[in-house]
Amino acid sequence: MDKPRPFLRESTGLVREIGPWAALLMNTAFMAFQSGFILLVSSMFNFPRGNPITAIIIGAALFLPFTILLNRVGVTYYRTASDYVFVTRNLHPSIGFASMFMFIIDQMFFNAVLTSLGIITGLAPAVMAMGISDRSAVLTGLGNALMNDPLMIFLTSAMILMILILINALSAKAGKYLASAISLFGIATYVLTIILFYAYTPQIINAINLVVPNLLNQATVVSRELPSYGSITDTIYLIPYLAYVFPFVNFILSVGGEVRRGSAIPLAVFGTYVISTLFLAFGVWAVMASLGTSALNGLFAIYYGVASGTSWPSSLPPPYPQALLILAVRNPVFQWLLAIGSFTWYINVVSVLVIQIARYLLALSFDRVLPSIFAYVSPRTRTPVIAHVTDLAITLIIMYLYNFSVVPLLSATMDVSTLVTIFMYFMIITITAIALGLRSRKMGTALLGMYTTALFSWIAYEEIVNPMDYLFVQSINIYIIGFFVAIFLTGLVIYYVMRLYRLSREGIDINVLFREIPPE
Repeated sequence: MDKPRPFLRESTGLVREIGPWAALLMNTAFMAFQSGFILLVSSMFNFPRGNPITAIIIGAALFLPFTILLNRVGVTYYRTASDYVFVTRNLHPSIGFASMFMFIIDQMFFNAVLTSLGIITGLAPAVMAMGISDRSAVLTGLGNALMNDPLMIFLTSAMILMILILINALSAKAGKYLASAISLFGIATYVLTIILFYAYTPQIINAINLVVPNLLNQATVVSRELPSYGSITDTIYLIPYLAYVFPFVNFILSVGGEVRRGSAIPLAVFGTYVISTLFLAFGVWAVMASLGTSALNGLFAIYYGVASGTSWPSSLPPPYPQALLILAVRNPVFQWLLAIGSFTWYINVVSVLVIQIARYLLALSFDRVLPSIFAYVSPRTRTPVIAHVTDLAITLIIMYLYNFSVVPLLSATMDVSTLVTIFMYFMIITITAIALGLRSRKMGTALLGMYTTALFSWIAYEEIVNPMDYLFVQSINIYIIGFFVAIFLTGLVIYYVMRLYRLSREGIDINVLFREIPPE
């Protein structure tokens, strides 16, 4: 009888077919600077005297060392789930597994909610704006339904998710081409939206005044009354919003086993970072220069119910830039292009998340901690089919619970999950860098880990102290934190139970397995 091998097979079955440009586009889709743009312009009223452009520049400088760290991980391992390999081989396998197990579940939650948010905050306001602009009761009603009808939102979201996962399950190459195409379309429509918003400023102002004549004046008055800590402090407090954007250059690590060696990973990591920083700053500057910071802050303060004595008029769509622009653009081709484009600002993330989740499940199974069925890669489609099906089933359940409010805490769970991701994913990576640097006596690596750990600690502190501003909840519910901690602890239990099982049934100590780098 052959001696048991430490890995399930000699290769994953995946193929290195992701070149530099596909890597760049897919990683840019994951970073999602477009939805970061929406987040920042709609949240600036919390710190109204802050300078968001300065905050973006400072934030980009602060998070650059973490980007350097992730690039080092990527070019060192070139494996499926390189971040997971980095932690399990340099910190401890049980912690690395538990962290990634939690992150997978968290990403399924994120996928379910983000698909729905793409409809609610991306597509629906744009369709409603088209209805108002063209005086179409049908489009106005459709926009309202997509924004408020749980069944409509769920069915549309579920259909989109199923199509994306089906394409990826049928062909790995088709899935990557699709994600790249969606990313490119999202970038192009974002640039178009920003340029047109700046060019059509007079028409946008006229369109708003035509529907609600005194709204912009009210918004300016409301903005002056918003509480502030002063210009310097407000600018500093805008930086934590950028934690929703700048750290997320890590998608390319999840598909490291499919990326061609050479310049692809550095181009994806640093190219994404530069593109996202420039486009994010450009978009925020253009919108502020067009409407004015005071009017913009006042509009969102009124929309979110912060302004006392003033409510948002039902005759206007939400004040997201793409919706306001569509009010002024009469050309139906441009209107639909802007509407679909704003939807892809969210769906581009989903198109790569379905790839990422399946690769993480494969990696955990390939290391023999999860059942081996998740590591099955179809020789015909070159995709981890079972992993994709599992992702679809769990995400659809979460999507249903979220849209129909079956579990009321689920909405807040998604907001607080950002905080949990910092603690149980990003900081696990930075702490691993500290441990590796100290053990190998590479002080540069250790200092890099210490700095990034301190940075994420500050971001987490601000989110804990100001949950309404950053997490969009009045307070952090202990049950939500407990839920994610329970997932992490469940991961630890699974690891040690599977270690005993593999040792007794197969004579393999998976602790020894984690001393090796998995085969390609």
